[in-house]
Amino acid sequence: MDSKLYFYHGPMGSSKSARLLTTAYDFEEKGIQIMVLKPSLDTRDGEGIIRSRTSLERKCIMIDKEINLYKAIKAYKNVLASQFETLKWVIIDECQFLTEEQVDQLSDVVDFLDVNVMCFGLRTDFQSHLFPGSKRLFELADDIEEIKSTCECGERKTSINARFDEDGEIVTEGSQVEIGGNDKYKAVCRKCWKNKVRDKLLKENETLN
Repeated sequence: MDSKLYFYHGPMGSSKSARLLTTAYDFEEKGIQIMVLKPSLDTRDGEGIIRSRTSLERKCIMIDKEINLYKAIKAYKNVLASQFETLKWVIIDECQFLTEEQVDQLSDVVDFLDVNVMCFGLRTDFQSHLFPGSKRLFELADDIEEIKSTCECGERKTSINARFDEDGEIVTEGSQVEIGGNDKYKAVCRKCWKNKVRDKLLKENETLN
């Protein structure tokens, strides 16, 4: 069977990390050699840790934007080969923080090293814009799956990772990347997000008048 590049995307709170962790555990229980990575930009869980909201966690290898993933994974694959082991899967959390070049390198891992790569991450930011890494995965991935969750309104799926300030007001401007958890973000559906943005604009206009 040919190796593939997989992209599993969903908003915050959709159990992406839990799914990653249970998948990694299942592989290891079966004796399948894996490599688990996470961009170093995500510091919420500490150095070298992936943790889900369900309290599952495991160690991982942190990767910087400057790292060539093809070379790094090839080197690890060669180390395993010297021990008569075969690297079968690379699993990556928070893949939205990868660069476009690193996603290209992952596709090379699949095509030239014959290793499956499974990426978990967000599709869009707090303004509903694609992250560069996610955009490139949509362009290159062999298999793409949305991990869904339901908005607090109970009517629609969550799709926007809305950002809030310390006063609970929705944030509509700022840098694309601002690390945070439930203290800064809430996943909502598109309609609820628009309503929250409109309410903010109305309050601002009332203040000016």
